[in-house]
Amino acid sequence: MQLEIFNTIGNELTKAVLEAVWIQWRSIGTLIESERVSRSLVDPEALLLMSLNLGHHEKRLWDVTDSWARNGSQLFSIQRLKNLQNTFPQITRDRLAEFAWKAKIEGKDQRWRSLMGESSTIQTRSQELWKAYPASWRSSAIMLRLRLGFGIGVVPDLLAILISQRGDWISPRSIAKAINYSVYSVRRSADNMADARLIESTRKKPVRYRTEPEAWCDLLGIDEAIPGWRFWYQVYSFVSSLIVSTESGNWDDLSSYMLSSKLRDLIELHEDAFSLNHIEYPVSPDYAGDEYLPAFNNFIGNLGVWIVEHA
Repeated sequence: MQLEIFNTIGNELTKAVLEAVWIQWRSIGTLIESERVSRSLVDPEALLLMSLNLGHHEKRLWDVTDSWARNGSQLFSIQRLKNLQNTFPQITRDRLAEFAWKAKIEGKDQRWRSLMGESSTIQTRSQELWKAYPASWRSSAIMLRLRLGFGIGVVPDLLAILISQRGDWISPRSIAKAINYSVYSVRRSADNMADARLIESTRKKPVRYRTEPEAWCDLLGIDEAIPGWRFWYQVYSFVSSLIVSTESGNWDDLSSYMLSSKLRDLIELHEDAFSLNHIEYPVSPDYAGDEYLPAFNNFIGNLGVWIVEHA
């Protein structure tokens, strides 16, 4: 019975993530329908990797990623994708190689050569889902707007994180966890920006950085609230791993005790996803043996709610 409950809740989690990625794609200018726009800043690389993982659940996602490969591939960070793909399952990396092939061959973006596979087997419709930018982008697309203006690299992503903090101070280590660049690279770029008086710095240990969001909103012509930052790639990495593990069939014949052990390991591997986002999760010592399974089921239900609410 517990295994049946686990599979049912896993399906509900997949539906929640599908709703979230649909909201996020719309928020960065894709011609699709969703009930609302994103309540948090969109992490483009996390969104792409999660969508590639879910394409077999929602065929229209192939149309979305295909449109972006042909028209918007220049707005993705190849370095971030190289860093982040290693936290996702192999199937996600394989599909990224197919996306890279489309971006290189059909999108004429030479940067994707280092990630591309031999060809793409994903079948898409000819429908064009790319929408003119940046006028169509909402405030949740700030990272893309800054990349369009400053180029791909640490600086625009760092600045997007600072704007999302709404004036609060943040450490270089926290910024590095958000954008997946080294602490050294973040601090070097932030110090240069502080010297140029584009942002503020404490100038002393422990060093912190901040910026006035109102000034950037005026500059960017944004008249709506700035969404906060959520650590989406960590959450999406966990969800992708869980989906692949359950759909592979490798867990189907496990006892409740052995399944609990697998789930403990998965949670421990992705603890950052929950601690960074302040999401409560079941801690192993609190549950003996297969008592962990109902706690995990409850956690997955709550995680699905969190994902939709913060998307």
